[in-house]
Amino acid sequence: MEALIETFHLDVKLIIAQLVNFLIVLAVVYYFALKPLMKVMAERTKTIEDSLAKAEDIEKGYASAKEKESDVLKKAQKEAQVILTDAKKVADEEKARLKEETKEEIATLVAEAKKKINLEKVKATDELKSEVAGLVLSATEKVLGEHAPKSVDKKLVDEVVKELS
Repeated sequence: MEALIETFHLDVKLIIAQLVNFLIVLAVVYYFALKPLMKVMAERTKTIEDSLAKAEDIEKGYASAKEKESDVLKKAQKEAQVILTDAKKVADEEKARLKEETKEEIATLVAEAKKKINLEKVKATDELKSEVAGLVLSATEKVLGEHAPKSVDKKLVDEVVKELS
């Protein structure tokens, strides 16, 4: 070993002093730089892990909310379909009811119109008969020259009316 020391001109006292200085610098760096840096890195790692866990929880919550939203939308669509079907059914029933009421009203109006027509027809026939009777009486008076007895007038008028009917 001494040959090695003499060959490389190494001084043992100097090497020991440098070793002591190195250990002192290493201790100072460890306590003032490395230890606080490791503490900060550990806190940073913990913060990142917590953030990742929170992000995972948020992602699960988002997926759950998305699923609930999908379920709610499906349920709402089903309810809307039921409502539309019911509304269409009610509308069809109302349409049929109104159609039936309209038919009844039309039938009533037609019946009333027929009654009025028949009444007008009877009235016109009665007026025509009375005018014809008057004309027959006038014609009879002119033909006979004088006024014929009432029984003959009545008889003639009744015969003419029967022939017209």
